[in-house]
Amino acid sequence: MTRLLAVLCSLWMGAALAAAPHQVTATYSLTKQGQQIGTVTESFKQTEGRYQIESVTSAIGIYALFMKGKIRLISNGEVTDQGLRPQHFEHHRAADPAKTVQADFDWEKMSLTHSFDGKTESVALEPGAQDRISLQYQFMFAPPGKDDIRLFMTSGKKLNLYHYKLAGEEKITTPAGQFQAIHLVKQRTADEDGTEIWLAKKRHYFPVRIVVEEHNGGKLEQNLTSLTIEGE
Repeated sequence: MTRLLAVLCSLWMGAALAAAPHQVTATYSLTKQGQQIGTVTESFKQTEGRYQIESVTSAIGIYALFMKGKIRLISNGEVTDQGLRPQHFEHHRAADPAKTVQADFDWEKMSLTHSFDGKTESVALEPGAQDRISLQYQFMFAPPGKDDIRLFMTSGKKLNLYHYKLAGEEKITTPAGQFQAIHLVKQRTADEDGTEIWLAKKRHYFPVRIVVEEHNGGKLEQNLTSLTIEGE
């Protein structure tokens, strides 16, 4: 079964490789239960076969009193014929270095090493695996086709298989404008968070809305407020 799922992931990664932009900068409004609690600023750059992604979440208003510092996600690696191939991922949680989570990808040995809570753990690396932030940019290289998407993604602590169901196309409006978008819905169990992603068809399938339904009942939503794409 694992081999079959790995093959399915590889087929998606190489099925419809697209010409992706060289540089992207984007900002999102972050809301919880409909109330804005922060902003997300992201940057993507690829050059000479390498890429770098950084995502920074900052709390605003009264919420800045509870979330001191910023949350940063960093991913870097290679740009291949199948799109992004992460080599290193970091998740920095606000002002507490002890909560930093890292993942290192060894594609030659097909080994993935997680570092968190002062310990390291290694697991088998699956073909086409992504990290939490590279996944969102991988769609620029490998847009969704007609089939559901199954792929492996690491949080920095665990490598899990994710199944996204294609929920069709719809027109959505964000502060950055109106987009014709592909709607993806993560399939989940009752104790998992649910995730929905909307990818703008005419903007390199860039995520313009992300909704996370937390398993404890909360709801987080990212809506695109600005987008600059260079090298289209």
